[in-house]
Amino acid sequence: MPLYIVVAFLVLTLVVGIYFSRKKTTFREYAVGNKQFATATLVATVLATTYGGGGLLRTVECVHNLGLWWIVVVLLGSFGFWTISRLVLRMGSFMEHLSMAETIGSIYGSYPRIIAALVGICNCIITVTMQINVISQAISMSLGALDPLIMTVFATLFLIFYSSFGGIRAVTYTDVLQFLTFSVIIPLLAWFVFVRLGKPITEMGSILQSETKFQFSNLLQFNTKLFSIFLLLLSFMVDYIEPHIMQRVYMSSGPIQAQKVFLYATIFRFIIASFIVLVGLLVFVGAPNLSKSQVWGYIITHLPPIFKGFITLSLLAMTMSTADSCLNACSVMFSHDILRTLQNKKEISDSHQLKIARWTTLVVGLFAMLLAFRCKDLLLLMYWSLDCAIPIVTAPFILAVFGFRGTCRTALIGMATGLLTILAWNQFIEPSTGIDGSFIAMLANGLAMMAAHYLLKQPKSAGWVGPDSDFKQVQQE
Repeated sequence: MPLYIVVAFLVLTLVVGIYFSRKKTTFREYAVGNKQFATATLVATVLATTYGGGGLLRTVECVHNLGLWWIVVVLLGSFGFWTISRLVLRMGSFMEHLSMAETIGSIYGSYPRIIAALVGICNCIITVTMQINVISQAISMSLGALDPLIMTVFATLFLIFYSSFGGIRAVTYTDVLQFLTFSVIIPLLAWFVFVRLGKPITEMGSILQSETKFQFSNLLQFNTKLFSIFLLLLSFMVDYIEPHIMQRVYMSSGPIQAQKVFLYATIFRFIIASFIVLVGLLVFVGAPNLSKSQVWGYIITHLPPIFKGFITLSLLAMTMSTADSCLNACSVMFSHDILRTLQNKKEISDSHQLKIARWTTLVVGLFAMLLAFRCKDLLLLMYWSLDCAIPIVTAPFILAVFGFRGTCRTALIGMATGLLTILAWNQFIEPSTGIDGSFIAMLANGLAMMAAHYLLKQPKSAGWVGPDSDFKQVQQE
């Protein structure tokens, strides 16, 4: 029965992807659509893109093993969408762009644009690698009779197909289907685990309160662990400023719609995160002595057989919705930001750009699949993702949105500083403290840019500009 459920879902996803791939499209429509998406559709695709299968597996495991501090990071990290909802109000002059790299290039020049695109592609490859690992793990847990390797390769080729040929329209509407799938299954999972325990809520509360790792007094001790939590939370807050999520901003009709999309997404993300945290808490109450690797095995063995198929369905929906968005963003960055910049702005026909984008999707997907077979640690891949993009790209992008108009030299100094900072941090500080340094590296990037701007001679065009007319209109309203 679980196999039939999974096959039916994959077939339905393929039908939706093919249906929205029929229309012949320009490269702009392939990248960001026609900018006429409904707000509800954009909210669904933002949430589907953000929630990868790794988030579900990793959060449940870490809540069980790490306790309250991971709960705080996950729940408060949801408000990263709120920061984007405020940021996009200042992006009126950038709304016709196709990617973060193009926005960075419009302010700082060609070299920072290419670097931003390369970093974005690396970040997306790591994210896709996480999703492929989750696909393999989900199939192994729920459909053990099948060869996980064969099914993982099949599912990966499946999402590469509709991502490459359908562009953002196919990705968006399959994301809606996949979001509806996992947003229903996750609360049901929490309910099934709760019913299976058969304990009153008061007893569960007393069990959790008796554990040191779930006590607030343990969380609020001023030590290295608290500092680590604080920095990781800040990294999560800015981690949403990455290519495949910011692409949803460029898909919006304007700053006002983008603000609404990310404001609504904040609310729904917090609700979904709460249900995932609840699953981790309930599993701890039922089996407090499990190791990290045993958590999902315990969940699967204590569920009805048919619900094993639903768990696989939820994980597939979450992984595919994140992976297809990353693949689409990679194809846009390579063909639009790297290749077109290297061509010295010579005109490239839409058909040629589309062909390059589709081949990029295939190559990136296959490369991520090979990487997935070499690295299977989801928590390690998450830290790789944080350390890849945040130190190099985030600070120049935020400064550009807030009105900073720097030179190419200024941006390159900042990017180099961020890269050297995270490399040094991971070499000398992180091994002994366990503290992630991506946010520190981002701050170093921004401070280096400001120092370069004010200490070095700058052209008259460099400096700060005031908010655009769209932002002033929003303030008046």
